[in-house]
Amino acid sequence: MRWDDIHIKATGAWLPETTVTAEEAVRTGQYSRDEADRSRQSCLVVAAEDDRVPDFAVRAARRALDRAGTAPDELAAVLHGVLMHNGIDVWNSTSYVQRELGAVNAFGSEVRAGSNGGLAALELGAALLRARPDSGPVLITCADAWRAPYFDRWRADSGLVFGDGGSALVASRDEEGFARLVSMVTTQDPELEGLHRGDEEFGPFRHSAHRPIDLYRRAQEFLARTPKDEVWERGAIGLRAAVEQATEEAGTSVKEADHVVLPHFGAHLLVRQCLEPLGLTGFDRTDWEFARRVGHLGAGDQIAGLDHLAASGVLAPGQKVVLLGVGGGFNWTCAVLEVLRTPDWTD
Repeated sequence: MRWDDIHIKATGAWLPETTVTAEEAVRTGQYSRDEADRSRQSCLVVAAEDDRVPDFAVRAARRALDRAGTAPDELAAVLHGVLMHNGIDVWNSTSYVQRELGAVNAFGSEVRAGSNGGLAALELGAALLRARPDSGPVLITCADAWRAPYFDRWRADSGLVFGDGGSALVASRDEEGFARLVSMVTTQDPELEGLHRGDEEFGPFRHSAHRPIDLYRRAQEFLARTPKDEVWERGAIGLRAAVEQATEEAGTSVKEADHVVLPHFGAHLLVRQCLEPLGLTGFDRTDWEFARRVGHLGAGDQIAGLDHLAASGVLAPGQKVVLLGVGGGFNWTCAVLEVLRTPDWTD
């Protein structure tokens, strides 16, 4: 869908100061040498064990709201993208984010679209802004952490490793933002949902089942009854459909984009799952160098990547930024932004 009046006022991110290098993980037996060579991951950001996951979103949101000059009580909605557990069962983590910020008048909801949760929340937020022209800004937040013994950040999946952190974005209908949302398209293929389910039995509660969570095992169980080539092809079709429609509506192409923000996958998986289907070669114009120092942040990769570009001062008026999201289930999102001005809060 093409958008003409949705603007990105500001972004924010909170990432832990503690990092663990891939080489250290290989030395200690947490990560295999083969996977390290394929992923080319440099390091991961890792939060303290007692650091509460929803607070990652609160910290990122405060930074974004401050940069946007937006008071929390002005917000029309808070949409919180989540992939992993956010701390407590049968609990709405979005309400915690709202209370901590003071956004008590906003509509709030969790958004779960796998690793595509941040962009899914942005698309929902844009639709809300379009439906309610007089409403205030929308806040998108994301937060995830990947902690033992429930999750093995180095071995849970093949081709990517997981970092902790939060990210946030403020969108509105006014023209005070640093970028304009030009177009946004999401495609889905629910026939692939089993890739992250495997042979797992349904509930009621599965806390004791296969700990730590083993996404690689689930994928292998699914691939035992579904040809791998078919899975790759369906993934390529879904991604290309989203990108081709979004870029056509924006009057550009992914090859013409000044910046491409990718999911934080390892190098081999990114090439196979994202770059090759789009006819791209190499990581020029992407946020790969940032991603390989951070790791996969769950729902928040794209907003964190955009925040990194904005804070680095590399965005210039007239540039096009393409955001790519891939979420389990499966769903793919492409958003095209036009930079209106270099943010005045760059590092």
